[in-house]
Amino acid sequence: MMNNDFQTNLKPVLQKIFIVLGKQDREQLEKLVLTLSNLFQHMNFTSHLYFIAKNLSEGMPQLEYIQKNIMVFLKENLFARFYVNLIHRAPLETAKDIDYNFNYYYQPWKRSIRAFDIESNEHREAPRLVLLPVVVTDRQTDSKLLAGLFDRFNSSFLLPALYLNTDTFFLTEDENLLMKAHKVYYGHSNSAEAAEIVSTICSQDILEKASPNVASRTVLMNAPCPAALIISAQDGMVYSCMDAFRKKESLTNIYGEHANTLMTQYDQYHKSNSDCLECRKQMVEWFSSLGLPKGI
Repeated sequence: MMNNDFQTNLKPVLQKIFIVLGKQDREQLEKLVLTLSNLFQHMNFTSHLYFIAKNLSEGMPQLEYIQKNIMVFLKENLFARFYVNLIHRAPLETAKDIDYNFNYYYQPWKRSIRAFDIESNEHREAPRLVLLPVVVTDRQTDSKLLAGLFDRFNSSFLLPALYLNTDTFFLTEDENLLMKAHKVYYGHSNSAEAAEIVSTICSQDILEKASPNVASRTVLMNAPCPAALIISAQDGMVYSCMDAFRKKESLTNIYGEHANTLMTQYDQYHKSNSDCLECRKQMVEWFSSLGLPKGI
Protein backbone atom coordinates (compact mmCIF):
# COMPACT_ATOMS: atom_id res chain seq x y z
CA MET A 1 0.00 0.00 0.00
CA MET A 2 1.32 3.49 -0.89
CA ASN A 3 2.32 5.72 2.01
CA ASN A 4 0.87 9.25 2.21
CA ASP A 5 4.17 10.96 1.34
CA PHE A 6 4.47 8.95 -1.87
CA GLN A 7 0.86 9.67 -2.87
CA THR A 8 1.35 13.38 -2.16
CA ASN A 9 4.41 13.53 -4.40
CA LEU A 10 2.69 11.84 -7.33
CA LYS A 11 2.39 14.15 -10.31
CA PRO A 12 -1.01 14.40 -12.03
CA VAL A 13 -1.45 12.37 -15.19
CA LEU A 14 -4.04 13.96 -17.47
CA GLN A 15 -6.84 11.74 -18.72
CA LYS A 16 -8.68 14.39 -20.71
CA ILE A 17 -8.04 17.74 -22.35
CA PHE A 18 -10.93 19.87 -23.57
CA ILE A 19 -10.13 22.48 -26.22
CA VAL A 20 -12.76 25.10 -27.02
CA LEU A 21 -11.91 26.20 -30.53
CA GLY A 22 -12.53 29.76 -31.68
CA LYS A 23 -11.46 32.30 -34.28
CA GLN A 24 -7.84 32.46 -33.17
CA ASP A 25 -5.23 33.74 -35.60
CA ARG A 26 -2.38 31.66 -37.03
CA GLU A 27 0.05 32.66 -34.30
CA GLN A 28 -2.42 31.65 -31.61
CA LEU A 29 -3.11 28.34 -33.36
CA GLU A 30 0.64 27.63 -33.51
CA LYS A 31 0.94 28.34 -29.78
CA LEU A 32 -2.02 26.06 -29.05
CA VAL A 33 -0.40 23.26 -31.07
CA LEU A 34 2.90 23.74 -29.23
CA THR A 35 1.17 23.70 -25.84
CA LEU A 36 -0.76 20.55 -26.65
CA SER A 37 2.35 18.83 -28.00
CA ASN A 38 4.11 19.54 -24.69
CA LEU A 39 1.08 18.43 -22.65
CA PHE A 40 0.84 15.05 -24.39
CA GLN A 41 3.79 13.79 -22.35
CA HIS A 42 1.74 14.47 -19.20
CA MET A 43 -1.20 12.38 -20.40
CA ASN A 44 -2.23 8.83 -19.63
CA PHE A 45 -1.37 6.13 -22.17
CA THR A 46 -5.05 6.08 -23.13
CA SER A 47 -6.54 9.56 -23.16
CA HIS A 48 -9.39 11.60 -24.63
CA LEU A 49 -9.08 14.91 -26.46
CA TYR A 50 -12.32 16.86 -26.86
CA PHE A 51 -12.43 19.64 -29.45
CA ILE A 52 -15.53 21.83 -29.18
CA ALA A 53 -16.37 23.74 -32.35
CA LYS A 54 -19.32 25.94 -33.28
CA ASN A 55 -19.54 24.32 -36.70
CA LEU A 56 -17.68 22.09 -39.13
CA SER A 57 -16.47 24.83 -41.48
CA GLU A 58 -14.56 26.59 -38.66
CA GLY A 59 -13.64 23.62 -36.51
CA MET A 60 -12.49 20.94 -38.94
CA PRO A 61 -9.56 22.87 -40.54
CA GLN A 62 -8.21 23.72 -37.08
CA LEU A 63 -8.60 20.15 -35.87
CA GLU A 64 -6.87 18.74 -38.95
CA TYR A 65 -3.91 21.04 -38.33
CA ILE A 66 -3.70 20.07 -34.65
CA GLN A 67 -4.17 16.40 -35.48
CA LYS A 68 -0.97 16.34 -37.55
CA ASN A 69 0.95 16.92 -34.31
CA ILE A 70 -1.12 14.29 -32.50
CA MET A 71 -0.03 11.78 -35.13
CA VAL A 72 3.63 12.81 -34.80
CA PHE A 73 3.42 12.19 -31.05
CA LEU A 74 1.79 8.78 -31.51
CA LYS A 75 4.42 7.70 -34.03
CA GLU A 76 7.12 8.55 -31.50
CA ASN A 77 5.27 6.99 -28.54
CA LEU A 78 4.07 3.55 -29.56
CA PHE A 79 2.28 2.76 -26.29
CA ALA A 80 0.04 5.83 -26.44
CA ARG A 81 -3.57 5.79 -27.64
CA PHE A 82 -5.76 8.87 -28.18
CA TYR A 83 -9.49 9.23 -28.69
CA VAL A 84 -10.18 12.45 -30.60
CA ASN A 85 -13.71 13.78 -30.10
CA LEU A 86 -15.04 16.57 -32.33
CA ILE A 87 -18.10 18.13 -30.68
CA HIS A 88 -20.07 20.21 -33.17
CA ARG A 89 -23.38 21.02 -34.78
CA ALA A 90 -24.10 19.36 -38.12
CA PRO A 91 -26.95 21.09 -40.00
CA LEU A 92 -29.05 18.43 -41.70
CA GLU A 93 -32.05 19.69 -43.63
CA THR A 94 -31.97 17.27 -46.57
CA ALA A 95 -30.27 14.02 -47.58
CA LYS A 96 -27.92 16.12 -49.72
CA ASP A 97 -26.58 17.69 -46.52
CA ILE A 98 -25.51 14.23 -45.36
CA ASP A 99 -23.60 13.62 -48.59
CA TYR A 100 -21.97 17.05 -48.55
CA ASN A 101 -20.88 16.98 -44.89
CA PHE A 102 -19.66 13.41 -45.08
CA ASN A 103 -17.75 13.75 -48.35
CA TYR A 104 -16.29 17.20 -47.65
CA TYR A 105 -15.51 16.95 -43.93
CA TYR A 106 -15.82 13.55 -42.30
CA GLN A 107 -14.39 11.27 -44.99
CA PRO A 108 -11.16 13.29 -45.44
CA TRP A 109 -10.87 13.40 -41.63
CA LYS A 110 -11.04 9.62 -41.49
CA ARG A 111 -8.63 9.20 -44.41
CA SER A 112 -6.07 11.35 -42.62
CA ILE A 113 -5.45 8.57 -40.06
CA ARG A 114 -5.17 5.76 -42.60
CA ALA A 115 -1.64 4.89 -41.44
CA PHE A 116 -2.96 4.09 -37.94
CA ASP A 117 -5.80 1.98 -39.35
CA ILE A 118 -3.26 -0.01 -41.38
CA GLU A 119 -1.08 -0.40 -38.28
CA SER A 120 -4.11 -1.69 -36.32
CA ASN A 121 -4.98 -4.25 -39.00
CA GLU A 122 -1.40 -5.47 -39.38
CA HIS A 123 -0.91 -6.01 -35.66
CA ARG A 124 -4.51 -7.14 -35.00
CA GLU A 125 -4.94 -4.74 -32.12
CA ALA A 126 -7.12 -1.77 -31.22
CA PRO A 127 -6.24 1.39 -33.19
CA ARG A 128 -4.09 3.95 -31.40
CA LEU A 129 -5.98 6.88 -32.90
CA VAL A 130 -9.77 6.78 -32.80
CA LEU A 131 -12.05 9.51 -34.17
CA LEU A 132 -15.42 10.25 -32.59
CA PRO A 133 -17.77 12.83 -34.15
CA VAL A 134 -20.10 14.11 -31.40
CA VAL A 135 -23.16 15.74 -32.94
CA VAL A 136 -24.89 18.48 -30.94
CA THR A 137 -28.61 18.52 -31.72
CA ASP A 138 -31.28 21.23 -31.70
CA ARG A 139 -35.07 21.37 -31.94
CA GLN A 140 -34.96 21.21 -35.74
CA THR A 141 -32.90 17.99 -35.81
CA ASP A 142 -34.55 15.31 -37.94
CA SER A 143 -33.88 11.93 -36.30
CA LYS A 144 -34.10 10.02 -39.59
CA LEU A 145 -31.55 12.26 -41.30
CA LEU A 146 -29.29 12.03 -38.28
CA ALA A 147 -29.62 8.24 -38.28
CA GLY A 148 -28.60 8.30 -41.94
CA LEU A 149 -25.48 10.29 -41.09
CA PHE A 150 -24.67 7.88 -38.25
CA ASP A 151 -24.97 4.97 -40.70
CA ARG A 152 -22.28 6.63 -42.81
CA PHE A 153 -20.12 7.13 -39.73
CA ASN A 154 -20.39 3.53 -38.61
CA SER A 155 -19.69 2.15 -42.09
CA SER A 156 -16.46 4.18 -42.10
CA PHE A 157 -15.43 3.14 -38.57
CA LEU A 158 -16.05 6.57 -37.14
CA LEU A 159 -17.68 6.20 -33.70
CA PRO A 160 -20.62 8.65 -33.55
CA ALA A 161 -21.91 10.14 -30.32
CA LEU A 162 -25.04 12.15 -29.67
CA TYR A 163 -25.26 15.25 -27.49
CA LEU A 164 -28.79 16.02 -26.28
CA ASN A 165 -30.00 18.91 -24.17
CA THR A 166 -33.37 19.26 -22.48
CA ASP A 167 -34.90 20.63 -25.70
CA THR A 168 -33.88 17.57 -27.71
CA PHE A 169 -34.63 14.69 -25.34
CA PHE A 170 -37.46 13.85 -27.75
CA LEU A 171 -34.82 12.22 -29.96
CA THR A 172 -34.51 9.40 -27.41
CA GLU A 173 -37.89 8.18 -28.66
CA ASP A 174 -36.13 7.02 -31.82
CA GLU A 175 -34.63 3.70 -30.70
CA ASN A 176 -33.10 3.17 -34.14
CA LEU A 177 -31.07 6.37 -33.75
CA LEU A 178 -29.90 5.46 -30.25
CA MET A 179 -28.74 2.05 -31.43
CA LYS A 180 -26.45 3.70 -33.99
CA ALA A 181 -24.83 6.00 -31.40
CA HIS A 182 -21.64 4.86 -29.71
CA LYS A 183 -22.50 7.12 -26.76
CA VAL A 184 -25.23 9.56 -25.73
CA TYR A 185 -24.61 12.63 -23.57
CA TYR A 186 -27.50 14.24 -21.68
CA GLY A 187 -27.15 17.98 -21.09
CA HIS A 188 -28.42 19.60 -17.89
CA SER A 189 -30.30 22.45 -19.58
CA ASN A 190 -31.43 23.69 -22.99
CA SER A 191 -28.00 25.25 -23.59
CA ALA A 192 -25.32 23.87 -25.88
CA GLU A 193 -22.63 26.36 -24.94
CA ALA A 194 -19.08 25.15 -24.34
CA ALA A 195 -19.27 25.40 -20.53
CA GLU A 196 -22.44 23.29 -20.50
CA ILE A 197 -20.96 20.67 -22.83
CA VAL A 198 -17.76 20.34 -20.79
CA SER A 199 -19.74 20.11 -17.58
CA THR A 200 -22.05 17.45 -19.00
CA ILE A 201 -19.27 15.25 -20.39
CA CYS A 202 -17.15 15.47 -17.24
CA SER A 203 -19.97 14.84 -14.80
CA GLN A 204 -21.59 12.05 -16.82
CA ASP A 205 -18.25 10.29 -17.12
CA ILE A 206 -17.63 10.54 -13.37
CA LEU A 207 -21.09 9.23 -12.49
CA GLU A 208 -20.88 6.36 -14.97
CA LYS A 209 -17.56 5.24 -13.52
CA ALA A 210 -18.73 5.70 -9.94
CA SER A 211 -22.07 3.85 -10.30
CA PRO A 212 -20.67 0.26 -10.25
CA ASN A 213 -18.73 1.10 -7.08
CA VAL A 214 -21.57 2.66 -5.10
CA ALA A 215 -22.94 -0.65 -3.86
CA SER A 216 -19.51 -1.80 -2.71
CA ARG A 217 -18.91 1.59 -1.03
CA THR A 218 -15.53 1.93 -2.74
CA VAL A 219 -16.36 5.26 -4.35
CA LEU A 220 -15.43 8.50 -2.58
CA MET A 221 -17.70 11.37 -3.55
CA ASN A 222 -15.16 13.90 -2.27
CA ALA A 223 -12.32 12.45 -4.39
CA PRO A 224 -10.89 14.80 -7.02
CA CYS A 225 -12.20 14.51 -10.56
CA PRO A 226 -10.07 12.59 -13.08
CA ALA A 227 -7.17 14.82 -14.05
CA ALA A 228 -8.19 17.10 -16.93
CA LEU A 229 -7.51 20.51 -18.39
CA ILE A 230 -9.86 22.84 -20.25
CA ILE A 231 -8.31 25.26 -22.72
CA SER A 232 -10.10 28.18 -24.35
CA ALA A 233 -8.17 28.50 -27.61
CA GLN A 234 -9.42 31.99 -28.44
CA ASP A 235 -8.07 33.74 -25.34
CA GLY A 236 -5.63 31.05 -24.19
CA MET A 237 -7.13 30.67 -20.71
CA VAL A 238 -6.63 27.31 -18.99
CA TYR A 239 -9.01 25.88 -16.40
CA SER A 240 -8.28 23.04 -14.00
CA CYS A 241 -11.75 21.47 -13.78
CA MET A 242 -15.33 21.87 -14.95
CA ASP A 243 -16.31 23.87 -11.85
CA ALA A 244 -13.49 26.38 -12.44
CA PHE A 245 -14.50 26.66 -16.10
CA ARG A 246 -18.11 27.43 -15.18
CA LYS A 247 -16.97 30.06 -12.70
CA LYS A 248 -14.35 31.45 -15.13
CA GLU A 249 -11.57 30.91 -12.56
CA SER A 250 -8.60 30.43 -14.86
CA LEU A 251 -5.38 28.74 -13.84
CA THR A 252 -3.06 30.40 -16.33
CA ASN A 253 -2.74 31.41 -19.99
CA ILE A 254 -1.13 29.16 -22.60
CA TYR A 255 0.09 32.18 -24.55
CA GLY A 256 2.37 33.09 -21.68
CA GLU A 257 3.31 29.86 -19.90
CA HIS A 258 5.27 26.71 -20.77
CA ALA A 259 3.48 23.37 -20.35
CA ASN A 260 5.73 22.30 -17.46
CA THR A 261 4.93 25.49 -15.55
CA LEU A 262 1.26 24.96 -16.33
CA MET A 263 1.34 21.42 -14.91
CA THR A 264 3.10 22.62 -11.74
CA GLN A 265 0.32 25.17 -11.18
CA TYR A 266 -2.29 22.50 -11.92
CA ASP A 267 -0.72 20.16 -9.36
CA GLN A 268 -0.69 22.86 -6.69
CA TYR A 269 -4.31 23.76 -7.39
CA HIS A 270 -5.53 20.18 -7.06
CA LYS A 271 -3.69 19.60 -3.82
CA SER A 272 -5.26 22.70 -2.27
CA ASN A 273 -8.77 22.47 -3.75
CA SER A 274 -11.53 21.44 -1.32
CA ASP A 275 -14.69 22.07 -3.37
CA CYS A 276 -14.95 18.58 -4.93
CA LEU A 277 -17.68 17.27 -2.59
CA GLU A 278 -19.97 20.25 -3.19
CA CYS A 279 -19.35 20.02 -6.93
CA ARG A 280 -20.23 16.31 -7.00
CA LYS A 281 -23.39 16.87 -4.97
CA GLN A 282 -24.49 19.38 -7.60
CA MET A 283 -23.62 16.86 -10.30
CA VAL A 284 -25.87 14.18 -8.77
CA GLU A 285 -28.70 16.72 -8.38
CA TRP A 286 -28.41 17.68 -12.05
CA PHE A 287 -28.76 14.16 -13.36
CA SER A 288 -31.43 13.13 -10.88
CA SER A 289 -33.58 16.08 -12.01
CA LEU A 290 -33.37 15.28 -15.73
CA GLY A 291 -36.68 14.28 -17.23
CA LEU A 292 -35.29 11.38 -19.23
CA PRO A 293 -37.65 8.82 -20.77
CA LYS A 294 -37.98 5.48 -19.02
CA GLY A 295 -35.31 2.95 -19.84
CA ILE A 296 -32.57 5.57 -20.35
